[in-house]
Amino acid sequence: MSFVDRINGVSDNNNVRKAWLGLAVAVFVCIILVPSMFVVTKLFTEWGLVSDVLGSDQMSVILGAVWNSFSLAILVTVVDIIVGLPIAWIMVRRDFGGKKLLDTLLDLPLAFPTAVLGLSVLMFWGAPEGVTIPSLGLGIGPYAMLILLHFIFTYPYMVRSLSAILEQIDSSYETAAMTLGASRFTAVRTITLPLFRAGLVTGFILCFSRSLSETGGTLIALVLMKVDTTFFTGPTYISAAHGGDMGPMILISVIMIAIALLLLVVVKLLVTKFHIKWDRILPDLGRKLSRGLVPKAKDISAIVFLFLVILIPSFYIFAYLAEPASIETGELLGSIGMSFLVAGAAVAFDIIFGIPVAMYIARHKKEKAAGIVDTLVNIPLLVPTTALGFSLTLFWGAAHGSGPYAVALVILGHIAFTYPLVVRNITGAVEEVDPSYEETAMTLGAKPFQAFYKILLPVIKSSVIAGGILAFTRSLGETGATIAIAPDVRTVPCYIVELVKAGHTHYAEAAMCSIVLIAICFVFLVAVRVLTKGKEARHD
Repeated sequence: MSFVDRINGVSDNNNVRKAWLGLAVAVFVCIILVPSMFVVTKLFTEWGLVSDVLGSDQMSVILGAVWNSFSLAILVTVVDIIVGLPIAWIMVRRDFGGKKLLDTLLDLPLAFPTAVLGLSVLMFWGAPEGVTIPSLGLGIGPYAMLILLHFIFTYPYMVRSLSAILEQIDSSYETAAMTLGASRFTAVRTITLPLFRAGLVTGFILCFSRSLSETGGTLIALVLMKVDTTFFTGPTYISAAHGGDMGPMILISVIMIAIALLLLVVVKLLVTKFHIKWDRILPDLGRKLSRGLVPKAKDISAIVFLFLVILIPSFYIFAYLAEPASIETGELLGSIGMSFLVAGAAVAFDIIFGIPVAMYIARHKKEKAAGIVDTLVNIPLLVPTTALGFSLTLFWGAAHGSGPYAVALVILGHIAFTYPLVVRNITGAVEEVDPSYEETAMTLGAKPFQAFYKILLPVIKSSVIAGGILAFTRSLGETGATIAIAPDVRTVPCYIVELVKAGHTHYAEAAMCSIVLIAICFVFLVAVRVLTKGKEARHD
């Protein structure tokens, strides 16, 4: 009897199916959720260490780092909404030449690891010592520079979230309003925008959490500006404090986790429960804003922002191809191998233990227990990855060197922040499949596992692969969690950070390594787009 036949046989037992689901949920709780939040318990068990920090000079540095992180995340997210909505509108409601090219360009920053973007953006806007390619040389401070940098990390998420919800809104409502005399501005303001709440919640969570967790690009930017020891965000403070006193690291991690979860709950409640009343129609103002130069200026400004602030700085690092630097091939290949090992192991774990949890959430979404699991799955996504990495070291124990134990801890850390991406992707796909297909197969004699791999899996396969590839590229570009868990485990982003910290003589080499990493991530992004398009074609 084959292994598959054995699984088919036992899958008919209801107790076995419950045990497998229980194991998957237990693995999520014990391997992902509890270690991710374990640092919170240290606030109480190590209160003596934490209390020493409260009255010290370090407290002002910690509060400053927390303020920088949250103010950056909120500011960038709000601006993303303002400048992202016109582009989302153009991509969904307009037809024009080059639309597919623009659609591809919008996704490209997602293929760039953050450490690479930090290097590219500083080379474009600033004038760091040792950079041999021309730049704008703007003498702006670190806070303003990080705003420009974080726009690139977050903007694509907002545009995609708003585009997704806009595609679901029937434009005939606006058309009906305009045939009754309403201006386009009034129709959009009173009919379409109030329906954007779901997209705003998704976009806000993705952009806010992405900015809040960012470490690699931010760290490189601060190093290039030579302010990495005086200006901190929460994640860069944790990275700088690694190996020192635990008190400051515990305190800032707990503060960031608590405020992040609180803010996101508040925002979700405000956006979903709070309704703006549009009692005043303001027809004259609506007509003025719907005609002439105003709508054109809005669209042109949004497109200029996209190219000047997002795309050109992202690609600027390719200027180094004019005079390519030599690369330590052995070091680069070793770090690429480590990155692939960590990302591959994390994604394999995510898929094996994520599928049963995703199926449970999708098939029992009206049950309270499934709703709780669904909420808990999102928590690791909201925890800043550097704080998550530090929390894991407290739970599993510190890692020294780059041996098997250190690599295993890094893999566990990457599992924690990639698992929600896989589960969310698979959950959405399973929800679209009518469960009657599997039920019919089982009434015809198929075992539950047979119905899964012969009926359901072929339908959701593209979403499983797409979720795995997204998790793989997310892991491939992660810096903060890796440094917090085991700084001696050298993945490609960490290797690039090392080169930048080594001084300006290594900038060109760091740039070339970055281009290699971009090429690798780009291949995976193209794979996601192909799989997604194929899935859409089958649904059509």
